[in-house]
Amino acid sequence: MLDIKAIFLAAGRGVRMGERGRMTPKGLISIGERTFLEEAVTTLADNGMGNARVVTGHLAEQYRDLAAIRCPDLDLRHNPDFEVKGSLQSLLVGLEGEDGPCLLLESDLIFEPRAVATVIARPDRSALLVSGATGAGDEVHVWADKTEGDHCLRDMSKLVDRWPDVPHGELVGLTYLTGDAVRYLKRIGPDLVLDNAMEDYENGLVELARSHPVTCPKVTDLAWAEVDNEAMLARAAEQVYPRILAARAR
Repeated sequence: MLDIKAIFLAAGRGVRMGERGRMTPKGLISIGERTFLEEAVTTLADNGMGNARVVTGHLAEQYRDLAAIRCPDLDLRHNPDFEVKGSLQSLLVGLEGEDGPCLLLESDLIFEPRAVATVIARPDRSALLVSGATGAGDEVHVWADKTEGDHCLRDMSKLVDRWPDVPHGELVGLTYLTGDAVRYLKRIGPDLVLDNAMEDYENGLVELARSHPVTCPKVTDLAWAEVDNEAMLARAAEQVYPRILAARAR
């Protein structure tokens, strides 16, 4: 097994999912036989990673039930401030006690195995995975600058015209952090949250990239989807999940 800690951000309230989000954390929604979280944990294990931590908040008891019944190896950490602080605070909760490499994952994702293999391919470099254009809606665009042969993170935004140049790709939601990056984020993160309680983890990564290069490997045709609302769930089920199943079968 690889000595990389997987940290899932799963504290969000899922407001845009409406009634489904009020009843079920997004990481515990399912398309196939398993929840998004279980699918991801299985994919991580297939890539040699068996060490997963989940930062909970909204409906945390459902994650405790999952761990008790089906996933006893999950390391659950609760963010008690999930209603009044943003995802950067959840990341800091997830990093508590960690000083080695970590793989940060959003919990409301489905993705094919190439996503994990690509983002951890170079253990000595932090990496933020990007894809080609998906047209899924609510995309986070990533800009990168060429540095010593690698595209390295400059900025992220939902505004495609934030920068005059074309974005390098779309944020997938898997980010590999070296030990140095983990320690740096733990140092700067509390001040960022102090300045803006609702700060999201993406802005934390952009701030990290100002002092610590974060490469942006791109898989143009990656099969993946984020699920923020019912329309995105339907797209994931109808268009993306069959591609993921086909990729697993190869």
